[in-house]
Amino acid sequence: MKEMTPPWWEQILRGERQGFWADSFRSLARLSSLGYAAGMRGREMAYGQGWLKTHRLARPTICVGNITAGGTGKTPLVMKLARDLQARGLKPAILLRGYKRVRHTPAPVLVQDAAGIHATAEDAGDEAMELALRLPGVLIGVGANRYAVGKFLLKHGDIDCFLMDDGFQHHALARDINIVTLDVTDPWGGGQLLPAGLLRERPDALRRADAIVLTRTALVGPDRLNMLRIQVSQKLAKGSYLLESVHEPEALRSLATQELLPLKMIDGKAILVASGIGNPRAFVATLHHLGAQVEHQYFAADHSHDAVAAWRWIERHWQPGMPVLMTEKDAMRWGRQRRSSKAFAQTYALRMNFIVNRGVEQWEKLMDVVQTLCHDR
Repeated sequence: MKEMTPPWWEQILRGERQGFWADSFRSLARLSSLGYAAGMRGREMAYGQGWLKTHRLARPTICVGNITAGGTGKTPLVMKLARDLQARGLKPAILLRGYKRVRHTPAPVLVQDAAGIHATAEDAGDEAMELALRLPGVLIGVGANRYAVGKFLLKHGDIDCFLMDDGFQHHALARDINIVTLDVTDPWGGGQLLPAGLLRERPDALRRADAIVLTRTALVGPDRLNMLRIQVSQKLAKGSYLLESVHEPEALRSLATQELLPLKMIDGKAILVASGIGNPRAFVATLHHLGAQVEHQYFAADHSHDAVAAWRWIERHWQPGMPVLMTEKDAMRWGRQRRSSKAFAQTYALRMNFIVNRGVEQWEKLMDVVQTLCHDR
């Protein structure tokens, strides 16, 4: 298997590159992280003292976030939240900032309402489009100012509560519940704040969380998982929940036909993997668990919209009969390109389900709290 290496800066920050220039880069990054930490403290103080205003929407707001940069399972958790609340007869709406969308507008973007989808990945970002694909009819809006997006969505349909994706550090919008995801394959982002590491905030920030969800727990051994449980429990606020989850493969979605196909079709097959997500190694590990033989893999930058580069790589390595695998987020950005390519007919997005496998009773209690908040509004 030919493996694409991580970006050079990530190799340096993780200590995989040594030498004078690598040491100098790490030293500069550590100095920069001091400035980042000071800026974060100043910003929190400004909100705490009321110098910067926090706005509250007219409906309860549930925030899903993390303390590290990169993919930790936030969007799949928002998807589960939306479905579980719908099952209770509630109407959630979803707020996103539209991270790394191509076309930015000052006004909020309506991604989806009861009539259908009104935006593209370029307008709204891949996460918004993935949510729209999996949650038909749910109100979804995008914009840097999540308060403005929420007010905008209230004009487009009936809403019982808001789900804010990636908002743990977005203090401008008040929230009623904070849920934080921690990816067990890299929970502490190298132990350093940005840009020296991948931490957005120090782990002590977890005390603001009402619930912490450990994600991708099937990808680590029991000893490591138990150690992480102990570490996280020490940072939990009194009364907060600690839950665990797995990303369980459901099916393969054909990009050409949109048909859902069984997972067994890649068991024992040589495949290509093309991915531009925050944690591509977890994606590859999942494919290995399904019995696929990864022949070559392509790692683009997280949320990369460079579909041309991805398809050039695919066409260079693809052989007839060889499936090409992407995540559904990748397919949102790259799936509309190269429809004339012979490889396109054999390109699939791996559909995953987010399953809480430990702390199910606590999850239901959390849903009870959200339901009560909605009824009391």
